Amino acid sequence: MPPRAFLSTQLPLLNTPIRAKFVAVGRPVTGVLLSLMTALVVAKVFSHSQFRALVPLGFVAVLIALASRYEPIVSIVGAVLSAMVFAYFLFPPLFSLRVSEAPARDNLAWMVLSAIALSYLLFPPRKNPLR
Repeated sequence: MPPRAFLSTQLPLLNTPIRAKFVAVGRPVTGVLLSLMTALVVAKVFSHSQFRALVPLGFVAVLIALASRYEPIVSIVGAVLSAMVFAYFLFPPLFSLRVSEAPARDNLAWMVLSAIALSYLLFPPRKNPLR
């Protein structure tokens, strides 16, 4: 087994307290869960609206707000999960990931693409606080 001094130079994660490790992992997970829960609520609220095809485009604002609060990766994972939630619960055929309406399918794609682009353009990734 290598000495502890060797491990500490190779793996800076070992030098940090356990609370910092949980915060580093817990913050992005919290952001993704917040995105998922918000998508579920929005899907339920707009399920019978005539504007439901535009919901993904408006949801980009939520994803960008999450990217500003947490990290850009939260916005990306949240966009993919939200697109799946919207496809499953919002667009026909319901309870299927297949979307039969072309405008809704296009808006889902634009939501994911714009969340990726805007989150990295507006909020570049920060340095890892654990290193």
